Amino acid sequence: MKLRTFILPFFLTIASGLCVFFFLTSKIFPAILFLGLAIFFFVRIIQLISSVYREVDEFTEAIQARDFSRKFPDKKIKKNRIYKHFNEITDAFLSLSIRNETQQQYLVKMLELVDTGIFAYNIETGETLWMNEALTNMLDIPHLKNMHWLKKRNETLYNEIAEIPLGEHRLVSIHSGKQTLKALTKASHFQTDGKTYKLIAFHNINATLEEVESGAWKSLLNVMTHEIMNSIAPVASLAETLKKRIRKIKEELGAQVPPDFEDIEFAMDTIHRRSEGLLQFSETYRNLSIKIVPNKQTVNLFELLNTIYQLMNPSLEMKGISLELKTDNPTIIAQIDRNLIEQVVINFITNATHALKEAENPSIVLFSGITKEGNPYLTVADNGCGIPDDIRDKIFVPFFSTKKGGSGIGLSLAREIVKMHKAAIRLQSQEGEGCAFTILMPVERGL
Repeated sequence: MKLRTFILPFFLTIASGLCVFFFLTSKIFPAILFLGLAIFFFVRIIQLISSVYREVDEFTEAIQARDFSRKFPDKKIKKNRIYKHFNEITDAFLSLSIRNETQQQYLVKMLELVDTGIFAYNIETGETLWMNEALTNMLDIPHLKNMHWLKKRNETLYNEIAEIPLGEHRLVSIHSGKQTLKALTKASHFQTDGKTYKLIAFHNINATLEEVESGAWKSLLNVMTHEIMNSIAPVASLAETLKKRIRKIKEELGAQVPPDFEDIEFAMDTIHRRSEGLLQFSETYRNLSIKIVPNKQTVNLFELLNTIYQLMNPSLEMKGISLELKTDNPTIIAQIDRNLIEQVVINFITNATHALKEAENPSIVLFSGITKEGNPYLTVADNGCGIPDDIRDKIFVPFFSTKKGGSGIGLSLAREIVKMHKAAIRLQSQEGEGCAFTILMPVERGL
C-alpha cells in the first residue's frame, strides 16, 4: 500500500500533464488516451482512500461497541503499518477492559459478602445504580430498578431513606414488612458521567443494641436484687421474730391482752408477708442475671414441637384454641439445649393464648423449617390481636408486661436463652391480624 500511495498520485500527475499537453497541441487521440489513464488513476486513489476510511470507521465502531476481537491480518500489516497500530490499540483496550472487568467483579463480590447494606441511586431520576443482597434481605424488599418504585410499595420506608442526611451518621428505625429494625446509616454523594448519585450504607445494629441493653439490665438487676435482698432479709427475719414474741406474750397474758396487741400482730404479719414477697420477687429476677450454660445436644426440631404439642394441646382445646403442627422438613436437626428451648416455645404459646382471648376462630401454629441459607428455625404464630407498633420495641425489656399481673420476665429470659445458643428471635406482627415469634438458629457445620 505504501508503494501505491506514492505511485498512483505520481502517475495521475503524469497522465494529467500529458493529457493537457496533447490537447494544447491538438493531438486529440493521445489526449483522450491520457485522459482515460488520468481518470483511472484518480478512481483508484479514491477507492484506496475510501477503503482506508471504511476500515477506520469499522475499527472505531468495534472499539465503541467494546468488540476487541477484530484484528487485522499480517498480510495487511505488511502493506501498511497503520493496521499494526490498530491492532496495538485494540490490544491495549482489551487489556484495560479485562482489568476493569476483574476489578468490577471483585468489587461486586466484596459488596455482596459484607453485612452492610449498600444502596446507590440517581438523585434526579431515582434510577438504581447499585443495591446489594444484604440490603434486600435487611429491608425484606426485592431489587429496586428505581428508588421511586419503593414509594408505592412502602411510603414510610421511602421517606426514611430519602431523608437520610448527607455526611452524617444517623440511627434510623426502619419499618419493613412486619418487622422493625434499627440501622446506623451514613450517606454521601458522588458524580459520574454528569449524573449525581446518593450512596447510603445501612448497618443493622439490632443485635448490638440488644446486647448492650441486655448487659445494662443485667447490671441493674444485680444491683437491685443484691440491695433488696440485703435490706429486706433482716426485716423479714425481725418481723418473724416479733410475731413469735407477740404470740408468746398473748399466751402468757391470756384474757388480759391489751386491744392494741391484735393491731400490732396484724402489722407484724403484714410486714413479714410483704418482706417475703419482696425476697421472692428479687429471687425471681435474679434468673435474668444468672449465666445459664446450655447443655447442647442434637435435637430433631419437629419431634421437639410434637412433644410440646402433646403437652399443650389438651389445655388449649379446653379454651377453644386450635393448635396445629407443621413442618417443611421433619428431619431438620439442631444443636440446642432441649429443655431451655422448650421453655422458650412454651412461653411463646402462653403469650399467644393471652393474645387470642378476643379472636374469632383462635389458632396457634407450631412450625419447624430451614431457611435457604441453611438456618434451622422454630416458629410460633397466632391470629390474635398482634402487637401495637408503639410497644413492639419494649416487649423484651425486663419488668415490661401488657398482661394484668404479668411479671415481664418471660420474653426477657427467652431472649437470653436464645442468645446463649448464638441464635436470634425474629418478631413479625401486624396489629389486629396476629404475630409470629421465630427462633432463628445458626447454621451448624458438619450436621
